[in-house]
Amino acid sequence: MRSPGPLPETLRGRSFTLSEQRAAGVSDNRAWNKDLRVASRGVRVPWGAAQELAHTGRLLTGISPGTVCCGPTAAILWRCPLPFDLERQPLVHLLRWDGGNRPVRKGVAGRRVALRAADRQTIDGVPVTSPARTWLDLAALLPHDDLVAAADHFICSQSRSFGHNRAALCSLEDLRSQVEGNPGIRGRRNALLALELARVGADSVPETKLRLAIGRRGLPEPVLRFVVQDSTGWELAWPDLAFPRYKVAINYDGGHHLTAEQKESDIRRDESIAAIGWTSVTITARHVKACGFDGVVHRVRGALACAGWVSEA
Repeated sequence: MRSPGPLPETLRGRSFTLSEQRAAGVSDNRAWNKDLRVASRGVRVPWGAAQELAHTGRLLTGISPGTVCCGPTAAILWRCPLPFDLERQPLVHLLRWDGGNRPVRKGVAGRRVALRAADRQTIDGVPVTSPARTWLDLAALLPHDDLVAAADHFICSQSRSFGHNRAALCSLEDLRSQVEGNPGIRGRRNALLALELARVGADSVPETKLRLAIGRRGLPEPVLRFVVQDSTGWELAWPDLAFPRYKVAINYDGGHHLTAEQKESDIRRDESIAAIGWTSVTITARHVKACGFDGVVHRVRGALACAGWVSEA
C-alpha cells in the first residue's frame, strides 16, 4: 500500500479540522489515511502527536458555535489543581450557552446551560466559563476538601517581598454570588459547605488540606499570609500556616524542597525564627503519605501544646 504524502507544514503535528485541511489545499481523501486518527467529527490528529488542551479547546469551540469549555476542562485551563483521575480523564467538557443543541461528538462531554455574559471569558483565545462559574460546576464533581482547595486557588492573592506574587482570579464574594444565583444546581450543598472554609492565601492543595485537617482536630485556626518579623521589622519568614499567639510556624514542604539549595534556605529560615522564640514544624509529602493529613496533625498539636495552648475539649 502506498504511504500517504506528507501533510503541509501548517497541519503537521497538531489536530486540525477538515475545513483547515481543504483550505491548505489537501484533498478530502487524505483525511482517511492511516497516519491520522478521527479525534472527533470533522477533526483529525496525527497518530502519536500530543495535543495541548488549549489548542484542542480552541479547535472544538471554533467548530461548535455558542460553546465554551467548562467544568474540569475550564479548571485545567485556569490552572486549578484537580484530583489526578479527573485531571487525566480524556474528555473535553463543552457547554452550549446560546440555546442551541448541546454538543454531541466523540471525545466531548457536552451539556446545555444558559450563561450570563459575565460567566463567559477567554484564555489565550479559548472560550471558557469564568473562574467563579467554573468552581461552581466543580461542586458536583469534587470531594469536599478538593472543592475547598479549588476555591482557595481561585481566590488566592499573594504579595511578598520575595518569590512569586499572585492576583486573585475572582473573589470569595464572586463564588458566593454564583451559589446564591443558582439555587437548583447540582452540588450546591457541597459548594455552600466549601465556601465556609475557603480562605485567601493558600498556595497549594496540601496547604489547604493540612489547614482543614487542623480544624477537624479541634486546633485553633491558623493564619495565612502571616509574616514573621524581628524587632526591627525585618521579614524573616512567610510560613504556610502560622499561630502568632503561640509563635508556631507550619510549613508544608513539597518536592522542590528536596534540592540542596532549598534545604539550606529552609534551615536558615527555621534558625532565624527560632532565634526570636518561634517554633517551626515542617510537614513533608512523605509524612502525609505515611499517615494522611489528619494523621500529621499530632505534630502541630504537640508544638502548640509546648507553646502554651490548652485544648478546650
